[in-house]
Amino acid sequence: MKLAILILLSSTLMCLFCLDKPVKKTIKVAVISDLNSSYGSTTYHSDVYATLKELDSIKPDVILCGGDMIAGQKASITAAQTQMMWKSFDDHILKPIQQMRVPFGFTVGNHDASPSYQQDRKLAQEFWLNKQDQLGLQYVERSHFPFYYSYQQHGIFFISWDAAGAKVNKEVLDWMEKQLQSKAAKKAKLRVLLGHLPLYAIVASKNKVGEVLADNENTATFLERNSVDLYISGHQHAYYPSFNKKLRLLNSGCIGEGPRPLLGDHRLASRAYTIIEVPVDHPKKFNYITYIPNTNGKIIQHSNLPDSVVGFNGISKKDVLLNK
Repeated sequence: MKLAILILLSSTLMCLFCLDKPVKKTIKVAVISDLNSSYGSTTYHSDVYATLKELDSIKPDVILCGGDMIAGQKASITAAQTQMMWKSFDDHILKPIQQMRVPFGFTVGNHDASPSYQQDRKLAQEFWLNKQDQLGLQYVERSHFPFYYSYQQHGIFFISWDAAGAKVNKEVLDWMEKQLQSKAAKKAKLRVLLGHLPLYAIVASKNKVGEVLADNENTATFLERNSVDLYISGHQHAYYPSFNKKLRLLNSGCIGEGPRPLLGDHRLASRAYTIIEVPVDHPKKFNYITYIPNTNGKIIQHSNLPDSVVGFNGISKKDVLLNK
């Protein structure tokens, strides 16, 4: 009898404790991209700092960066200058994110680690290898970190791959397939891929070969075959959510220098960062809220975006799953 009473009291206390911790209904994934200023710069646009301040208020569950965290990719930039850029990124971007106690995942961009600039790649690798245990990530596989690696946060399976250049190497694709066919990936709520170059061109200055992934149709087929739910990219400096069959595509806006208007749209472009809201009970019905930094919470209305954007290598159609 006494044992039964103790068990009942214990269960009651546990229930009361649970009431103090409401069940999370939505996972918030913040996406920032293209933070850099002009070549060699160790400073950042004021909207970068505004974005970090706003993210600190939003308190997302994870922050992702779509690349171009420094301003390399120029032969005249010395190793010492590149190291200074990484130090500036560490001081002004990474440390404030770490102070938020929010896990930080990233992919390398062409200004961080272009395949054509081996010094940039070496210095990027050195910087990130020293930081890999400070990012709050639950790694699944990181033997090729920082260029491609997988991690899991809040039941979402993330892969960051090496799309700093137009060609994704076969060894990366082979590794990707193994990751996506793993038990961890198959049990996950979502499978999200993060890379710098997109599948399709959406802005005029990047509407050419070399500024998007080569062999994009076969790449899209590969991602769909391996059940990737979302591919997040940067590089174009324009926000546009689109889809390809079952694969959803998030073209991230930039928060650094050089926002660009969409092809066929002559309106002034805005810097932007996105919060992906993932319902825990229906994770595939995720939605985007995309903020314009330093505007007291102004957002980009999806209804104001064009229904499609026509680039040289295909048509990007606006994501039909977005809430109106």
